[in-house]
Amino acid sequence: MKKPKVCFVTSFFYPTLGGVETHIQNTAKELIKLGYDCEAYVSDMDRDKRISEKRAIIDGIKIKRFRSWIKFSFSGIFFPGLFPAISKSNADIFHIHGYRHPFNFIFWFTKKPVFITPHWPVYKGQRAKWAQLIVDLLDKYVGKYIFKHFSKTCVVTELESPWVESFGVKKQDIILTPNCIPDYYFKEYNGEKFRKKYNLKKNDLAVVTVSRIHQSKGIDQLVKTAKHFPNVKFIIMGKDGGFQTHLEQLAKKLNIQNIVFTGEISEEDKLEAYAGADIFCSPSHYEAFCISILEAMSQGCAVLTSDAGGMPWVVGKEGLTFKDYNLNDFKNQLNKLIENKQLREKFQKQGKIKAQKFKWKNTAETLDREYKKYLKQR
Repeated sequence: MKKPKVCFVTSFFYPTLGGVETHIQNTAKELIKLGYDCEAYVSDMDRDKRISEKRAIIDGIKIKRFRSWIKFSFSGIFFPGLFPAISKSNADIFHIHGYRHPFNFIFWFTKKPVFITPHWPVYKGQRAKWAQLIVDLLDKYVGKYIFKHFSKTCVVTELESPWVESFGVKKQDIILTPNCIPDYYFKEYNGEKFRKKYNLKKNDLAVVTVSRIHQSKGIDQLVKTAKHFPNVKFIIMGKDGGFQTHLEQLAKKLNIQNIVFTGEISEEDKLEAYAGADIFCSPSHYEAFCISILEAMSQGCAVLTSDAGGMPWVVGKEGLTFKDYNLNDFKNQLNKLIENKQLREKFQKQGKIKAQKFKWKNTAETLDREYKKYLKQR
């Protein structure tokens, strides 16, 4: 009996790392366990350079890369070879990840069901004015046309649903398929290695943030707030996205001595950091979800994030949020976690329990149920 085949379509795939790529890879791995044949049609780019290998099999997922013609944004790429491949594909279902991309129009080239996970790309205030104008015009004049052609729209948090509904999508056509974390995140990791590495004594408090060091991540808010807590160590982990020098200069200007920039870290180092730190903070100006929240919770970090995007839904009642761009509120909320050990430990315990609910197996099973409705029709 032929296995049902799902073809995922997006801009990048492994070795490119990011929230979208992680979502597809882990969901597909679980779908394969459920009896699906999974493939991914992507560009031949790894953010800024080409990938020479046009075909690969990664975790059982068949990858086909198409030559990129134009890169017009961080993840916006035009790779036209995709479209004839879609028309010839023997996939039973197509699943797009990303919105406002040329590949959104694959429904012109197939009559098969097409799902979309847009990953809530609002980013208000994070684009240049001219770019935001183009986005607004596209949404106004083309958005409804695009969304009406999809069989189902998948959202990563419940907060995303009203935005999707603004394009005329009915509630019954929206599915919640949240980001999750792999099972190995639920193991116990050695936080003492992290604490020893950064000279943290038994009673020293450590605040970590893990992200690409980019202006949109709001880490300057963390630097400015750190000055109020000289006895707390702030450890900023992640690859430089062009903003680290500015942050280092800012820390120097403010005479802040309790900040460490680690640069890019391994997966093991990250997990040990979560296990050894006391508080995780994401001061980002926008995140559709922020998987790092769940990662930190899984290892017993109390969580504080800005109230931007989908983060308040992920944090829920098991952590705290502050008003983005409001440094006074940021300081006050962080102070609650630093000064109130009982509150901090409560969130650490609750977060561990909450993280257990976010397993890729659950998201894959949700998709399996929805896919089968269309497979039966066919």
